[in-house]
Amino acid sequence: MRRGFKTEAKSLALELRAEIGLDAHAPFDPYTFASEYGIPVVQLSDLDGGARDHFLRADGSALSGALIPNGSGVVILENDAQPLTRRRTTMCHELAHVVLEHKFGVSLSDERKCGLGGDQEAEADWLSGEMLIPNDGAFRLARANATDEEAADAYDVSLAVARWRMNHSGAPNGAFLRESSTLHNCAANGACCPARTIVSITSSVGC
Repeated sequence: MRRGFKTEAKSLALELRAEIGLDAHAPFDPYTFASEYGIPVVQLSDLDGGARDHFLRADGSALSGALIPNGSGVVILENDAQPLTRRRTTMCHELAHVVLEHKFGVSLSDERKCGLGGDQEAEADWLSGEMLIPNDGAFRLARANATDEEAADAYDVSLAVARWRMNHSGAPNGAFLRESSTLHNCAANGACCPARTIVSITSSVGC
C-alpha cells in the first residue's frame, strides 16, 4: 500500500458516502452506491448450471463475489447465499476497486487465503473498511466505550469487520482491551481483518 493512502482513504470514503446522502455515522448501502454508479449487480442464484450449484453455499464456498469487465464497464457477481453482512463487505471491496480505477482482468472475492495480494488488494481492503465504518464513526464509538458488537449492529457489518475498524480507530479508551480480546483471532488469521481474501487474476489464470 502506497504511503499516505490510508489518510486519503478517510476523506475519499466520506465523499463516497456523501454521494448517496450518508454521513460518517450511518450504515453504508453498497447496493444503492452501485446503482448510483451504474454498476449492475447479479446474484449467483439467478444463474444456471452446475457452477452455480457448486458455489451457491452460505459457508465453505470458494466464491463470495466477482468483479467482471463488461465492455467499458463492470458487473458485480455476488454469492447471495452468504450472510448479508459478508455480502456487503464483498460488495464494498469490489466497489473500491472500481472507485480506485484498479487495473484487472477478473477480480474474485474468495474466503480462502490463496490470493495474489499486492497493493491493489490492500488498498481496496482499506477503502472498503472506511466505506463500511469510517474512521470518524469508529473513533466516536471507541471513545464512548462501545463494544465491538454494538459497532457491528450500528453499521450492519460482521463482528470481524467491526473489531478490525474499532482497533484501528486511533481512540485510546478501551483500545488495549479490544486488541487483547481479539489477539487470538489476529494470530489465527494473520491480520485483524475479515476472514476473506480478494483474488485479482486475469481471465486465463486461476487460484
